[in-house]
Amino acid sequence: MVKRTLVGLGALALVATGPVPHAWATAPAPPVKVEPAQRGHGPSHRGMEIQRKGKTPKFSRLTRTRAAGEHKLQATVLDRKGVAATTDEVDSLFIWPLNGDAPSLADVVNGHAEGSLPPGDYAIHAIVKTSNPDGTTSKSLIYLPKVTVAGDVSLTLDARKANPVHVEVDKAGAKPAGTVVWISQRLGGVFHDVAEIDGDDLYVAPAAAEGGVEYELQSLLTQDGEEKGSPYSYNVARKAAGIPTDPNLSARTKDLAAVQTGYAGEGQPACAQEYGGVDFGSSAVAFSYTETGGLPATRTEYYTPGFDWNLDQLVTTSECDFTSYDVQFRNENFPKAGTYTRSWNKGPFGPADAELTLDTGDGTGYSAAMLSGPSGLSSAGSYSFMKGDSTLRSVSGEVIGASLVPGYGQIWARPAPGKYTLTTNATRTAPWSNLATSQHVVWDVTVGRDNVIKLPTVQYQTALDDTNQARADTTQTLTLAPQQAKAGAKPSLWTSFDDGKSWTPVSLRADGDLWVASFRNPAKGFVSLRTKIDGAVDQTVIRAYGIR
Repeated sequence: MVKRTLVGLGALALVATGPVPHAWATAPAPPVKVEPAQRGHGPSHRGMEIQRKGKTPKFSRLTRTRAAGEHKLQATVLDRKGVAATTDEVDSLFIWPLNGDAPSLADVVNGHAEGSLPPGDYAIHAIVKTSNPDGTTSKSLIYLPKVTVAGDVSLTLDARKANPVHVEVDKAGAKPAGTVVWISQRLGGVFHDVAEIDGDDLYVAPAAAEGGVEYELQSLLTQDGEEKGSPYSYNVARKAAGIPTDPNLSARTKDLAAVQTGYAGEGQPACAQEYGGVDFGSSAVAFSYTETGGLPATRTEYYTPGFDWNLDQLVTTSECDFTSYDVQFRNENFPKAGTYTRSWNKGPFGPADAELTLDTGDGTGYSAAMLSGPSGLSSAGSYSFMKGDSTLRSVSGEVIGASLVPGYGQIWARPAPGKYTLTTNATRTAPWSNLATSQHVVWDVTVGRDNVIKLPTVQYQTALDDTNQARADTTQTLTLAPQQAKAGAKPSLWTSFDDGKSWTPVSLRADGDLWVASFRNPAKGFVSLRTKIDGAVDQTVIRAYGIR
């Protein structure tokens, strides 16, 4: 599963994707998930933020004076009325060398830009903002996929050539709550997100598919276009080679994946919101935001099938302020239209996706998603309500690295080859949850030649209601799924009904790669779980689920 970072609570947030470092590349306690964010520009439409894989491109400014061996570029930008655009409507011309060199920009002053460019081929674009009579602003993207500079060049970018972008579905009352258009192109053999516009009133000029140009459109539609409280959401997407003359998207409900989605609570009043975005295979993802509201909840979410959807869910207090929150995230690709069932925030929670990286480029780093469950990987949105520590020790007890963050460490000394223990302690007092109040995990680690050491964990699956509770005095079936463990690794299991004061061993039976236990629930309270794989991991979660 690709790790991601989610920042900002507006309708659209853009999130870096692809093979990226672990949590040690970010600050230890930011309001983000596991993956680091390389942010671009600040908020524009409904809190949208641009995030890209790696560093945000830095644009050099063209000089107006012709340099030796270079040629003069002159460009005129016309608005949608056919007159020179004012500086308020467009102030920059963006220039991307097709060989992958660093991009540049030219200042646009009252519709005119000029500068000095070396010979070569370039993609050039401008975005024209037009004030509408109702006080809103439209955005027009004019994209030229290949401009050859072999001598002085004069260009006109005409916003009148841009066609409106309309998105609709066949459900009465469904309106866009956030739309984004990306233009991607291969530069120097690498697929880049080169241009982007987002908003409610978008226009884009047609362009050929030359140079691998791709048009990518994604939109969220909700009841009356509201971000909060909609009983459904439509997440629709389209991509095309080149920029089509018809850039619109019209989706029929019967052609979409209809996902019945349950949002579970954790025994206390809570509120949730969800982000969803398509990974088009380039360097950024646009995430659309809706607030689900109070938990537990159920709603129908529709998705264009065949796309890789990156999905995230945040849980916070019943006031829905999201100052502090927990996050779960997963990737989905619904292969065809039809009905699906999914859930969010289902326990039991525990560690997952743990690893120790000996050389992060800045020392040794460690990360583990400490609140993961069957519905997704996790991270704490802040550490206000999750506290603890993480420590790497040699067999002699020498501390090699330590942090005051559970499931996280960075800039540790690199351990020499040999055997170690890595311990994480976590206590949790989140007001939206009375579960996973304490965790204790100990890994037996052997350091050898591998730079990345995958740390085994055991994840749990069991039948719980929409508040993560099970019925009292009934037989509970619990499935254990070892992760990142050696083939054939057999876990041992204990249960506790008194928050870990006493433990009872539970027998397990093999079921393929899984292990299954059955035991009787107590009359009240909570069930805690301890699982151990000899020589690999010993993990304990207090209050894994509640009893009703």
